[in-house]
Amino acid sequence: MKVHLIKDGDVGKETFSEVVDLLQAISGPIEFYYDSHNIVNFTEDDVIESKEVHQKAFEKSIRPQANYYSNIQYSRKFEYESRPLRTFSFPFLRKTTKWTTIFDKCNTYRLYNNIPNNEFVILLTEVSNTNNWFASLDEKMPFNGFIHTADWNHFIKCQDSFPIAFEVIALVLQKHMFNDYNEARSSVHIDPIGCVNDLCLEKKNIILKLRTADICPECMNKVRDKLSIAEIQHALNIMESLRVKMLFSQNFKQNAPLSKLVIDSKHRIFLPDFGNIEIKLRPLEKALYRLYLDHPEGIGLSFLCDYREELNNIYKEISSIGDLEEMKARIDDIVNVTKSSAVEKISKIKAAFVKAIGEELAKNYYIQGGNGEVKKVLLDRELYIRMENN
Repeated sequence: MKVHLIKDGDVGKETFSEVVDLLQAISGPIEFYYDSHNIVNFTEDDVIESKEVHQKAFEKSIRPQANYYSNIQYSRKFEYESRPLRTFSFPFLRKTTKWTTIFDKCNTYRLYNNIPNNEFVILLTEVSNTNNWFASLDEKMPFNGFIHTADWNHFIKCQDSFPIAFEVIALVLQKHMFNDYNEARSSVHIDPIGCVNDLCLEKKNIILKLRTADICPECMNKVRDKLSIAEIQHALNIMESLRVKMLFSQNFKQNAPLSKLVIDSKHRIFLPDFGNIEIKLRPLEKALYRLYLDHPEGIGLSFLCDYREELNNIYKEISSIGDLEEMKARIDDIVNVTKSSAVEKISKIKAAFVKAIGEELAKNYYIQGGNGEVKKVLLDRELYIRMENN
């Protein structure tokens, strides 16, 4: 089974890369392809609404449309848990388009790239849709789908890439659970039960799906007839890995035993016992972090100049960008006590760990130490594994 991921111009490269990495992290028969160069654009003719939105209007706009399925009787009043909206400065412009427009973009990409009709094309888009859904498949061509990548922070506290990747798997499974769209819309769980097939008319109920990462027995029976055991297991493994990562990022597993910290031969940093979470740092941040890992006794910022050559060698090993003079200048900035480069890098390293695994666990992994104190990584070095280059 092949799934092609594409994005519009407003979806950040980092978010798109994270989604792809999460989906490709676990091997199996579901293959994920991505095209970061072919950007889908929405023209003025595609947008049916583009207006200034104020805070109260925005809070109302992120509630879903309850009456989309005409055969679903749903009279319960929507509950909306308001959260501080720190992402936007109001007013801001909000673009909205029709589902048909989104699916036309998928079809255009499919035809232009000769993608067979039995392979998925899923568009990740920041543009909101008229029905205000997280995601959906195309009724006419169910191998086309979209995922709305904005607003997740108002419903769940974790990296946007986690729920977006989860919705990719959900769409794949939902396509194979039902024979047609009518069966799909009459078989979704209106009241959420923690199944991938929960409709989540109240958008905040997406949290339940993500925390269970499960398929209920009834839906499992439906998908078992359409997909191989290997494909189902692969999908479940990806969902479980996303569930674990989300729990760590939301501080739900702060009492867990510490994970090993592994730096692989490509200089990527992983916590294998925490769902194999990857800590993403820039090359210069990785070099400084590795320097501190290699010196458990710690290094005061004013003494970094004594480690200039060692840090430079680590950086040259990690980075292939820039000439030697540029790289040397960056190292000089870090070890120069009159500049803030080292402090900034240490702050970004800390933020990356906190974002991935929560504050309490992160304390064991990031570089810490007060002003004027020796800075060090507290992690027991028996948990530190570095793989050499082949």
